[in-house]
Amino acid sequence: MMAFDSLPWSAPWRLSLAGSEIAAARIEGAAGPASGTLVLRLSAAAVRRTADGVAGYLRPVELRLAQARCDGAALEELFGGIRAARVLQAGWVIDALPLPGHLDGAAAAPLVLELQLIHGTALRIEAGALTLGLAADAAAVFRESCDC
Repeated sequence: MMAFDSLPWSAPWRLSLAGSEIAAARIEGAAGPASGTLVLRLSAAAVRRTADGVAGYLRPVELRLAQARCDGAALEELFGGIRAARVLQAGWVIDALPLPGHLDGAAAAPLVLELQLIHGTALRIEAGALTLGLAADAAAVFRESCDC
């Protein structure tokens, strides 16, 4: 069974990275990104509530990419609005990620996160796993979108 099949589709939120905003990026664990965990903290995560389909923004959300290898940007460039994004895993393109959720990569088919930031930076991150969740250091806040 593929890791894609194990996604928690009953999660309370669906995250769309496009339209979200990165507040900060950091490496946890070992000294280099290939052996540590890249943590992207979103100041505004574009989400849809699973229960009723209401769109809005949730904060603070963290993406944790284990054994991350990043091409295209330095850590200090990982901030701002996300224009376009996609997650690739074993031939699948995943546009809406369950939140909270976890997705495993594999040696033969690593998990890939591709981001195009509004300020022009494009990057590709390969990782062993992606974990999405609310940051532990603050209470979750959801605001409905005012888009008509």
